[in-house]
Amino acid sequence: MRRAIAFLVMIGLCWTLQGSATAAGPHVFGTFALFHVDPAWAEKSQGYKRRATLEAKSLVASFKNRVALDAYWTYGLTTGAHFMLRLHSEDLQSNQQLLTQLMTTDLGKHLHLTFTITGVTKGLNYATQFPDLLAQLKAASYEGAAPVYAVMIPTKKSSDWWNQPEGERVAMIKEHTLPTLAYLKTVKRKLYHATGLADADFVTIFETNDLVAFNDLLISLRMVREDRYNERLGSPTVLGTIMSWEEILNVLKK
Repeated sequence: MRRAIAFLVMIGLCWTLQGSATAAGPHVFGTFALFHVDPAWAEKSQGYKRRATLEAKSLVASFKNRVALDAYWTYGLTTGAHFMLRLHSEDLQSNQQLLTQLMTTDLGKHLHLTFTITGVTKGLNYATQFPDLLAQLKAASYEGAAPVYAVMIPTKKSSDWWNQPEGERVAMIKEHTLPTLAYLKTVKRKLYHATGLADADFVTIFETNDLVAFNDLLISLRMVREDRYNERLGSPTVLGTIMSWEEILNVLKK
């Protein structure tokens, strides 16, 4: 399946903490699921692996009109995990059904779902209040070859953040946005709101070819006032390489 960027286009407006790539229109639920492969899988015959991965491929294909799926190979980069799936749908039950049915397949019987988190895309809350920056965000876009790496980071804000006057939060979000302008050409970002849906307020996934630039970006974001209100940043932080679902299955059946 083509990556879900065709389903939800990532744009520069996503740099704003309370923004997302969707404007008016249906909200989209994003579910992140992290998997560990049972060691017994490696002992299975090549024939068994081919049949099992074909079954898993067919299952995902059967959801193609309801769920868009992105996949990431995390083994060797994220402790205790082999791959992560990101599922997009306008009906959260569709994400749940796909994951439930995946675990009943022959491949799924050798998978351990080690972590899952869900958020939803929403319209812009803050960016429209600083139109000068908004214009710069609209003018910038990712450049170069398709990204190779992805990083998923959940974030939880303190109650002090939510109880700040709106004007103070707007000012701090503007400070948060300014240092990101230098990275819009090298790092993509997609934001999901998770308050009440998970033990986090936001889930952010970044895509890039330049992990040094990404590291510099995150350091710059740790140095603004808004960061003082982060009770959780990561836990887990998931790093992986971007693959299609078919590519993940090809690795698993070797």
